[in-house]
Amino acid sequence: MRTPMPVSEQVWASSEINFPTSDSKIWFDAMVSKGWCTPEWPVEYGGGGLSFEQAKILRSRLKFFGCRPAQINFGISMLGPVILEFGNDDQKKEFLPKISRGEIWWCQGFSEPGAGSDLANVSTSAELKGNEYIINGSKIWTSEANKADWMYCLVRTAKTEKKQAGISFILLNLRQPNIEIKPIKLLSGQSPFCQVFFDDVIANESHRISDENDGWKVAKRLLEFERAMMADLGSEGAVDIEPIRTFKNSQALSAPGQLKLHKKIIKHELRNHLIDLTMARTAIESKSGFSPAALTLKYISTEETQTRWELNVASLGAGGLEIVEKSKDTKQEIAKSFFYSKAYTIAGGSSEVQLNIISKHILGLPT
Repeated sequence: MRTPMPVSEQVWASSEINFPTSDSKIWFDAMVSKGWCTPEWPVEYGGGGLSFEQAKILRSRLKFFGCRPAQINFGISMLGPVILEFGNDDQKKEFLPKISRGEIWWCQGFSEPGAGSDLANVSTSAELKGNEYIINGSKIWTSEANKADWMYCLVRTAKTEKKQAGISFILLNLRQPNIEIKPIKLLSGQSPFCQVFFDDVIANESHRISDENDGWKVAKRLLEFERAMMADLGSEGAVDIEPIRTFKNSQALSAPGQLKLHKKIIKHELRNHLIDLTMARTAIESKSGFSPAALTLKYISTEETQTRWELNVASLGAGGLEIVEKSKDTKQEIAKSFFYSKAYTIAGGSSEVQLNIISKHILGLPT
């Protein structure tokens, strides 16, 4: 479990979890049994009970040895921390152990046809009748919704002058009638994104996180965790290949101009170390509330991720000409990751939007 991981060998958390290899099952079971998929979560919620410092050391060692993530799980990276912070005891007991054990495939229902960068413009409605919400509307660009078990979503529970004030954060079971999910086919032929339609869909009031009409606060906090996840794409992605390793193993080592390329790689490595230090500082600051550095991480890290794959491609040298379609070697993974990295500065909020956020909330500039 220490080799680069192609997409076909990813283990996604799910009620019908699939293990592509016997080794992935062994690795998953070992990590779950120790609570190391969620090392700093309390033991009673399936976590490892480690301190922040201990969990940081564990993650750094796993990354150092090139260990694959035991599971891909939006519940761990984004929803779980929000439930820990805003959820009540019943919600923590119901969802956190299942998230830690990889028993639920979560998707995110934020964007709508009329609410993308202007997220507060969500119009999917939720009307409370008794102890149930009746939900109508649509979400779009929802990753893997056609495979997910549950969705955490933003819904409008009140029409107010300030759009953010009438939004609630709800957990919704997707395995029920009156939900239509349409995959959106991409140029690549794949369909990781979907549009989801709700027609009188039911959600329990007990599955609302925080108070009614207070979902914007929860969503903003979750987006901080999403930015942190996007900032760590290298260790959580389909494949993690450092340019320095590609450079050493390729024909570029003896090619003309290799010294200039080597210097670029060293600068990239130094910037990565600075990003790691910033992430550590952000995690400490976030424990006591708002961290200004958190707003910068998504921007600087995704830009640097694109640089990583550009350097990987450059390091292949003439060897890059040997890439064969549908092969599973490292060169093929580098090529795929290079093209996909172009989406990182768009997904989760474009770099331009991130710069606007930084200018407003950190520099205090007018928008």
